Amino acid sequence: MRSPQVLAKGDHIAILRDGHLTIERERTVTTVPLAAVEEVRQTGATSLVLVLTDGVTRPLPEGNTYSAPAFRAAVTEALPTRRDPAGSALLTTEEGPDWIPVWAVWLGVVGFLGAWTVYVWLTGAAHGEGMGMAAFGAVPGLLLGGLGVLAAVNSARDRVLLARRGITVVATRAYYPNGKKAGHYTFTDASGNELTTHYGSGRSTNEIHVVYDPEAPSKRHAASEPAYATVVKHTLGLLTGGGILALGLWGALAPYV
Repeated sequence: MRSPQVLAKGDHIAILRDGHLTIERERTVTTVPLAAVEEVRQTGATSLVLVLTDGVTRPLPEGNTYSAPAFRAAVTEALPTRRDPAGSALLTTEEGPDWIPVWAVWLGVVGFLGAWTVYVWLTGAAHGEGMGMAAFGAVPGLLLGGLGVLAAVNSARDRVLLARRGITVVATRAYYPNGKKAGHYTFTDASGNELTTHYGSGRSTNEIHVVYDPEAPSKRHAASEPAYATVVKHTLGLLTGGGILALGLWGALAPYV
């Protein structure tokens, strides 16, 4: 089965699926049945326009000299023999989930790096090279330590919830179509949904026990393990994350105290 073809540039994304196209732009997702498409017209080496059966046109994301013709060929091949003249009347539009624009992410990254550079330079200029180096290492320490502590706390919370209401099942090793062993296991919850877990991916066994939360099986599940192993693992995680966070705090505060 051919994978759905995607044409994307920034936040403008078009995906060819069975019987329809989805076009995403910012938070708007438009579904276009292929029966409403007259043709995909190439207007340049890398640009395409979707022409509907009622004559309305919609620009598609710009690709490159390979992806644009390939996407056009894939859509053309998938078009049904019989089209619907209603065209644009068949399209449906809905608002997607909230998201952060790509430009805002990059602006935040550049702003963070700029502030870090100024902070290190000012600290080194005012308190000497040694304190400047301490300040340089403080920011990664605060970030890594804070993220480590947060991850350990969230994981411990999930384990407590799983201990209270978790359901344990047998998960079986997944295999690729060519017979090669995959690095994940699959299991089925009480509702009949087949789920994938990467817990135990390093094991050689064909089966593992997985405990899942019936209220959120896809988000909250883990390999079954003895209580002492859970306590030791999360204690070490908290100590490691807390130690890195403490070093980061020292590096940030030492020049000024």
